[in-house]
Amino acid sequence: MAFANNRVFYASHALSINDTTVQGGQSVSVNTNFNLENVFQLGRLAIYDNVPLDPEVEITVNKVLDGHPTIFNLATGGGSLVGTANQRSKVELAVGKDTDGAIGATAGTPNSIVMTGCYISSLTYTIPVDGNFTEDVTLIGTSKEITNPGAVAAPTGSPLGGANPAVLRRQNYSSTSTVPNEVQGKRLSQVTISADLGREAIYELGRFEPYHRFVNFPLEITVAFDVIADDHDNVDIDVSQVGQCQNPDLADEQEIVIRLCNSAGAITYTFNLEDKCTLQTVAYSGGDTGGGNVTITYTYLTYNTLTITG
Repeated sequence: MAFANNRVFYASHALSINDTTVQGGQSVSVNTNFNLENVFQLGRLAIYDNVPLDPEVEITVNKVLDGHPTIFNLATGGGSLVGTANQRSKVELAVGKDTDGAIGATAGTPNSIVMTGCYISSLTYTIPVDGNFTEDVTLIGTSKEITNPGAVAAPTGSPLGGANPAVLRRQNYSSTSTVPNEVQGKRLSQVTISADLGREAIYELGRFEPYHRFVNFPLEITVAFDVIADDHDNVDIDVSQVGQCQNPDLADEQEIVIRLCNSAGAITYTFNLEDKCTLQTVAYSGGDTGGGNVTITYTYLTYNTLTITG
């Protein structure tokens, strides 16, 4: 390093995606795996060779939803998961001085790791009743390079929240959201949207790195609604009524659109899962003698349809 630090903490490192600083970042981790393959030989116990396969660099980022672009938007330009599946991005993690008030405040800093050709591997949006609304995204790539000085600019000093800037919390869940029948009229305590893109590498002869990491379609997307129970789960199943040669009608396809608004009343983010969402599980739990409330979790499943705008 061009400078000496005693530690790295939240104010002395920052992240950019495609040369735009992530605003509202809460945590970042970078894991590098060299994927070695051991080769042994007959007649000798000691290892013959450690063959390096393609390395993998995995970056996991958490940010609050604050009116600024999502990590997904920065990495792909926004839109649907399917439509942006082949988008690759540059991710830069910068480390500055631990005595500066903002990244890059001292000339010659920060030092950076630059990771190119990164694909989104998974994402989760958590909308809780207690705490900030958050986004978690994991990106995967094959290369990283140390640069000095780095190019990550300091983030701005405030969120974007309309008339009164604010990180989004429970009051910013919009009543214009479209939720399934089982959840309508219930007291929501959390909504969680998640997707694992299951990236797999494709190789070709004459080239070391993979030329593509494809999404393993069909892409499974889940939405979980936690509600504070005031009754049982009200889900009726009677398989005895399904006669011979009849198809069971146990779970209807429904539309789910989650909308978040800012303090000015404008819709800030929209998560559109369209109208093929089907109830997968219902979990009734809690209410033990410790005094806790019963919570019912309704989990819905759909495939290939998630569009994120905002």
